[in-house]
Amino acid sequence: MPKSMEEWFADQDFNTTDLPSGHRDRFLERLQAAQEDKKVVSIDRDGKADGHDDARRNPWFKWSLVAGLAILIGFAGFNMGTTPVNDLASVSPEMANAQDFFSNTITQELQKLELENNPETERLIVDTKTQLQELENNYNLLKADLKTSGNSRKVIAAMIQNFQNRIELLEAALDHIESLKQLKINTDATLL
Repeated sequence: MPKSMEEWFADQDFNTTDLPSGHRDRFLERLQAAQEDKKVVSIDRDGKADGHDDARRNPWFKWSLVAGLAILIGFAGFNMGTTPVNDLASVSPEMANAQDFFSNTITQELQKLELENNPETERLIVDTKTQLQELENNYNLLKADLKTSGNSRKVIAAMIQNFQNRIELLEAALDHIESLKQLKINTDATLL
């Protein structure tokens, strides 16, 4: 379960020793001197400052690039390390494979259902999609539960059951449509 920022900082071992005396004053003096020396410089396509030496030789320019890069790498690393647990794929590689399998199966069954759409089956398909949406909403609640409870086996089992319920719902709808087709064929054959 991901920790809050406060907990994370509390767990860290930061070096909090006092700085040498006068450090703050020296820093402020240097900062003031740097602000007084600050000039607006534009850089052309070749990286040359207008009329001045190469801007890349300026230590402030180099250090600002290094600092910017360090900040970007730090944020990227921090974000990668704190990926929230929010679906089966985040639990383990096996669960990611299971989620892919279920998702692909549901997509295939839904496509089959769409192919059967006609005036006689329209109501059944609409009802099935409504029930699928309810199951999807329940799954989203389970994802939130997984996030708060960590890798709870009960929540994971409920998520898997949700996928299975969606597949069974689609299969039942397709079976019902097939029964309607057979009934129509039998009725048409009897009338002839």
